[in-house]
Amino acid sequence: MSLARTLRAALVGVLCLALPALAEGPLGDPKMSTANKAAAKVLKARMQEERPEDYAVLQKVEAAEVVVVSGEYDRVQDVLREVGVPHVVVSPTQLARTPLNAKQLLIINCSGSLGPRGIEKVRRFVNAGGFLYTTDWALTRVVEKAFPGFIAFNGRETGDDVVEVQVKESSGSNLLKHLHLANANPKWWLEGSSYPIRVLKPDAVEVLVESKEMKRKYGAAPIAVLFRYGDGKVMHIASHFYLQRNQVRSVAEAKKGGAYLKEDAKLSKKAAEALANDVDVKNSQAGDIQSAYAAQQMTSNLVIERKKDQARIDQIYSSTLAAPAPAARGRGALDLGTRVKVVEKKEGKVKVRSMEGEEAWVDAAAVK
Repeated sequence: MSLARTLRAALVGVLCLALPALAEGPLGDPKMSTANKAAAKVLKARMQEERPEDYAVLQKVEAAEVVVVSGEYDRVQDVLREVGVPHVVVSPTQLARTPLNAKQLLIINCSGSLGPRGIEKVRRFVNAGGFLYTTDWALTRVVEKAFPGFIAFNGRETGDDVVEVQVKESSGSNLLKHLHLANANPKWWLEGSSYPIRVLKPDAVEVLVESKEMKRKYGAAPIAVLFRYGDGKVMHIASHFYLQRNQVRSVAEAKKGGAYLKEDAKLSKKAAEALANDVDVKNSQAGDIQSAYAAQQMTSNLVIERKKDQARIDQIYSSTLAAPAPAARGRGALDLGTRVKVVEKKEGKVKVRSMEGEEAWVDAAAVK
C-alpha cells in the first residue's frame, strides 16, 4: 500500500476512534490559556521571518502523521492546536487498535496508562522507525516498560514548582532551534509529583534541556532527553508541555507582553510592533509567554524534524514483497506489495519488517 493510502486509511480509522477525545476542553487557568495563545502567535511570526523553510514544512503536516494519546494531566494536543499542527487524538485504550506506521509521530500525554498491548505496540512502532514523544508519568508507565535500561524515574517526586532551565545548544540538535525568546533562560513548570529523569545509559541518551535548580532540589537535572531505539527515536520530558501555571519569578518576567516583545524578545521591530497590540499578548505577562513559547517551539521543531525524516524512512523500506507472508506471533499477514526492510538473513531466508512494525521470515526471492 502506498504511503498516501496508508495515511488516509490511518486517518479514517483514528478519527472514528477519536471523536470522544476530541471533545475535551483545555486545562488550567484561563490566564494560562491566553498566554499559550500569545506564545503561539509569537512563534508563528518569528518562524515566518527567520525560518520560512521550516515553517513551510510545518504547514505540510497532515493530521494522520501526528497521533496524540490523551492523558489526565497534560495536553500536548492543545500546544499543537495553538501552533496550527493537524493531529488526531485517541484514548490510551484505543491506541492498541489505532493504525501506526514508521513515518508518524506518536505523542503520549501524562499519565500514559496503556496496558500490555499498547506498550508492545509502542515498542514495535519505535523499533520500525517511529518517533515517540512522552511526558512526565509516562516515564514509568511507558518508557521504562517499552525501552528498559535507558532512563528511569529517580524516585524523588517534585513539588509544585517552577525551575530555570538551560538549553544544551552546543548539541547541535534541530530540536533546540530558537527555544530562547529572550536572553533569559526559560522557566519550566513542575507539577506536584512530577518525575525527575535519571539517565541509565549516558552514552546512548542525549540530554537536550537540563536544570541545575532541579538537580539541587530533586536530585536530577535532565528536563528533556532523547535516545534511539531500533530505527526510531524516543523523546521524554519532565512535567508537562501545556503551560498551566504562572511562570513569573522576576521583575522582567512580570512585564506586560507588548512591552516585553518590543524591549526584550528576539523579534524584528516589525514583528514586535505588529504583535504588541494583540489582545492575547497585551493580557499576558512576559514570563508566561516566554515559557509557553519554549514548549511550543520544541514541539514544533519535533514535528518539523519528523516530517523531514520521512525521506529516511522511505530509504529504509525500499524493498517490497513479491508474495504475501504470515506475520510473526499470529498477527495476520504481510500483503503482496508491502514495503519492507530486510533485518536478518539466514540460509536462503530473510527476516523482513514492515513500516507498521510487523515481521516475517520469507524466501529471499520473495523480496524485490
